[in-house]
Amino acid sequence: MGNVIEDIEATLGIEDMIPDSGVPGIFEKIAGQLEEWSGRKETDPSMLDTLAQYWDSVGWTGWAGDTSIPWSAAFVSYLQGDDFPRASSHRKYVQSVVDGKAPSWSAYSIPKNEDRIRLNPGDVLVKPRSGGWGNSHGAVVWKVEGGKADLVGGNVSNIAKIEASIDVDNQGRLLNGAAPYLIVLKKKRSGVSKTAIGLGILIAVGVYAYRARKA
Repeated sequence: MGNVIEDIEATLGIEDMIPDSGVPGIFEKIAGQLEEWSGRKETDPSMLDTLAQYWDSVGWTGWAGDTSIPWSAAFVSYLQGDDFPRASSHRKYVQSVVDGKAPSWSAYSIPKNEDRIRLNPGDVLVKPRSGGWGNSHGAVVWKVEGGKADLVGGNVSNIAKIEASIDVDNQGRLLNGAAPYLIVLKKKRSGVSKTAIGLGILIAVGVYAYRARKA
């Protein structure tokens, strides 16, 4: 039958270079969520407000406490900033990035670019999930240290937790791929690079010198 994430990954190409990325404040936000879920399950009445926040982040303001509805995509969406294409299903936010509807994010094939991917906190890794063509699952990179990149997902064993640890080198580069994850979403770096700033200074100095000679 295939899977939607496999189909989307097939449309992504080989990249000459994949830039580093990262989401400011994501480490602390995830740490807070892990602490909040410690010792609790989704059916715990004390977690209903937390789950409601996840659903609110994707526009489900009328969620009525039904914990049987998968909330893993809402969890990922809640963790990210307003520039992330928040959605109630993983395939929808992945497709939004691929379609250019989230200009602050880029999508990359993991199998085709294993030697060029460096994982950063805030990256979203997505994989197919059994049970149907549209089923998928995504998790967020929490920390990269000690040769491991820890991925945190929601609705995993009915809680939010570290669901996988991927082998990386001391620069965060993949050592043994990331299977079964097929796609990584990376937030584009914002701001002006040092190179661009330096070039701007050189141009400004040149213009000033030229005007001085003409004066």
